[in-house]
Amino acid sequence: MSLISLTTRPRLIRFAGFLLALGFAGITLWNTYRLIQRIEEDEKKQMELWGLAQQKLAANNNLEAPIDPLTFQVLTAENSIPMIVVDRENKLLFSNNIDQRKLAHDSVGYVHKLKEAFSTVHRPIEIMYKDSLHQKMYYGRSNIINQLRYYPIAFFLIVVFLGGLVFAYYKTTQQATENKLWTGMAKETAHQLGTPISSLLGWLTLLEEDIDPKILARIKTDVTRLETISARFSKIGSLPNREGTKISVVLDDLVAYMRIRMPKDITLELHQDEHEQTVSINTELMTWVLENIIKNSIDAIRGKGNIGIHISWEKTALIRIKDSGSGIPKKLQKKIFEAGITTKKRGWGLGLALAKRIVEQYHEGKLRLAGSSETGTTFEIELPIEKKQR
Repeated sequence: MSLISLTTRPRLIRFAGFLLALGFAGITLWNTYRLIQRIEEDEKKQMELWGLAQQKLAANNNLEAPIDPLTFQVLTAENSIPMIVVDRENKLLFSNNIDQRKLAHDSVGYVHKLKEAFSTVHRPIEIMYKDSLHQKMYYGRSNIINQLRYYPIAFFLIVVFLGGLVFAYYKTTQQATENKLWTGMAKETAHQLGTPISSLLGWLTLLEEDIDPKILARIKTDVTRLETISARFSKIGSLPNREGTKISVVLDDLVAYMRIRMPKDITLELHQDEHEQTVSINTELMTWVLENIIKNSIDAIRGKGNIGIHISWEKTALIRIKDSGSGIPKKLQKKIFEAGITTKKRGWGLGLALAKRIVEQYHEGKLRLAGSSETGTTFEIELPIEKKQR
């Protein structure tokens, strides 16, 4: 079973949890919206009732007659709804929950602004007397509605904030788990390689007199390579020592080693600009990164092809590795550096993920996919140039 299959179930669980949280947030916001609508409807009915009571009061010609208790209760009931009542000439007759200081400062102008503002919220209520317009009442939203209208925004921000905290916690935990896993795998690999390498070195010493020196040299080169690989894995999980190095020297050795062991139909060329500068790297780990990318390029080439490596120096050292392989599918290009993502039928998909970590975390550089299509793929490694000491 591949690593992608192993991670499918947790992803489905997280997706289901996300949908549940989204559904809960949606239901909460919808209920809040409905609550605001109901309160607005109640306030509208309350103001319409106030208008009817005012109209009934105006229709009472006998000023000495007692006011109907229900009418009096409606007109004197307290509420937080801002309102103004004007006569036929738009002169202010009555106001409630309105800033009296602004009214005293500029009564006509402020009343005009209130009329325009309230008209956009509610249609004004006309108070009739003897079948003609007697008064007009304008009203807006109460304080409770104004406060509730900001609740969905506040709730959404809280949900986003909590979601961000959960996501950050998950990513941190996941990264810590991956770090432990990779470190453990790497150190165990180095440990397991140690014994057979030591044994091989002993056998080589015994065979020096019986084997052709050229063949023996090749075998020694491969054993030395195994020692190098073991050393690389032993350094995973801890900050490696870095030294000022000519990257072209590292690539020269790597290209010479790879040319002997790669298919004859594939050419590997190294090009570099003049005026090379020094970069601070761990040679073993950086060689592993370059070798991993080159091997991926070899695997991507079907039949004849070529791999070109170009080094240039500007503000940084830029290593561009371009091949003529089959390319990376578009759906994988954005995820190619994630653990478990691979274009091969076999493999764990850890090579590029580890390579990116080595370049960016251990060497403060950048590793990116510069482009990929059916005609080939280009990777770029950017490394900071070592500052010259005065």
